[in-house]
Amino acid sequence: MFLLEMLFKLLAFGLFGYIKNPYNIFDSIIVIISVWEIVGQADGGLSVLRTFRLLRVLKLVRFLPALRRQLVVLMKTMDNVATFCTLLMLFIFTFSILGMHLFGCKFNQQMENGDTIPDRKNFDSLLWAIVTVFQILTQEDWNVVLYNGMASTSPLAALYFVALMTFGNYVLFNLLVAILVEGFQAE
Repeated sequence: MFLLEMLFKLLAFGLFGYIKNPYNIFDSIIVIISVWEIVGQADGGLSVLRTFRLLRVLKLVRFLPALRRQLVVLMKTMDNVATFCTLLMLFIFTFSILGMHLFGCKFNQQMENGDTIPDRKNFDSLLWAIVTVFQILTQEDWNVVLYNGMASTSPLAALYFVALMTFGNYVLFNLLVAILVEGFQAE
C-alpha cells in the first residue's frame, strides 16, 4: 500500500515536486527499506528492518501539537537520560561481574546420557551475565534464574536477586521516571 502511495505521489507531483516535501523523502526511505526487507526475507532474516516502519508514526507530530510538545520535553531531558543510561550500564556491569563470581559455570543441566549443557540464562561469560542481569531487571522469567541460583549454590543466593531487584527496578527505574517528570514540570 505504501509503495502504491509513493508511486501515485511520484506520478502526481513529478520527481522534483515529490522530493520538495521532506515527509515524502522520509516515506520513500521507509518504503525502500520495507521492499528491501521483503525481498531479503527469502534469504533468511532482515526482519529487523520492520522496525523502521514504526518511524512513520513520527508523521503524526505534524498534526498533533500536544505530542510535539511531549517529544520536545523528552528531547530536552536527553542529557539527563544519557547520564541515567550510563549509571544503568555501570549497575548492570557491576551486578554481572558479581553474578559471574557467585554463579559462574553453575547453571548446568544434566542430560540422561551424562552430558551437561548450560542453561540459556547463565553467568558463564560476561555477555551472558549482562543478558541475564538485563532479563532479571525487565522481570522476564527472572524467578527461574533465582531458583537456579538457589539450587546451584545456597538459599542465601536470594540476597543477590533481592538486591538486584531492589536497586535495579525500584531505585534506578524510579530515577528515570523522576528525570522525565522533572523535565515535564520544568516545561
